[in-house]
Amino acid sequence: MAPWQDSKIVVPTMFIFGDKDNGNEGEYGKMQYVKGEMFKSLVPNLEITVIEDGHHFIQQEKSKQVSEEMLSFFNKLGNATE
Repeated sequence: MAPWQDSKIVVPTMFIFGDKDNGNEGEYGKMQYVKGEMFKSLVPNLEITVIEDGHHFIQQEKSKQVSEEMLSFFNKLGNATE
């Protein structure tokens, strides 16, 4: 992984997760990390979407809502280039 050390993801990026995901819990949980400064510095064009009552397999549990969020994200990107 050495070639990618300190690399950043600079393309627009969307991170979707459920608020009930068991990985969110605790001081070192996913939500704390994703919303923290370190992750934002590595992924500066990050959009975070938290889906209420969603768990770990959010794309299966809330497929319609996830699809709508993704399409909205893509539409915003398309409008930004016009």
